[in-house]
Amino acid sequence: MRDRAVLDTGVIVALYFEEDGSEQAMEIVAGCSPITLDLAVAEVGNVAWKRVVMFGEDRDASRQSLCACLDFIRSCTLISSADLASLAYDIALECKTTFYDSLFLAASEGEQVPLLTLDQKMYERAKAEKNVRLIWPILTG
Repeated sequence: MRDRAVLDTGVIVALYFEEDGSEQAMEIVAGCSPITLDLAVAEVGNVAWKRVVMFGEDRDASRQSLCACLDFIRSCTLISSADLASLAYDIALECKTTFYDSLFLAASEGEQVPLLTLDQKMYERAKAEKNVRLIWPILTG
């Protein structure tokens, strides 16, 4: 049986858009049963939009990656962000993370599984208190 894990949006984006850490994300996700939030749909849409509008990437290529992300999200166990809002608020204050990040931390806590992320800043803030794994870059020491 594959291990369950919550994936934050950065990990999902790295699967279908070229990112630092894409290779590591693919390896890690291949071995897990993914869980994510309904919020990930809006966040991957925003990433696709930014890549075209702000970074000049090809519109059709970005749409194709967006559609692949959305298909992947549909294959995940989805959790409602609204169901986690109260816990996420407490976590945001405790860990000094954004409410968005804290929703993923709350999902991890509620499901009692690790949160996989590429967000080093969030990882550093939450690692002492929460079950969060940074999958790239690999930290030493």
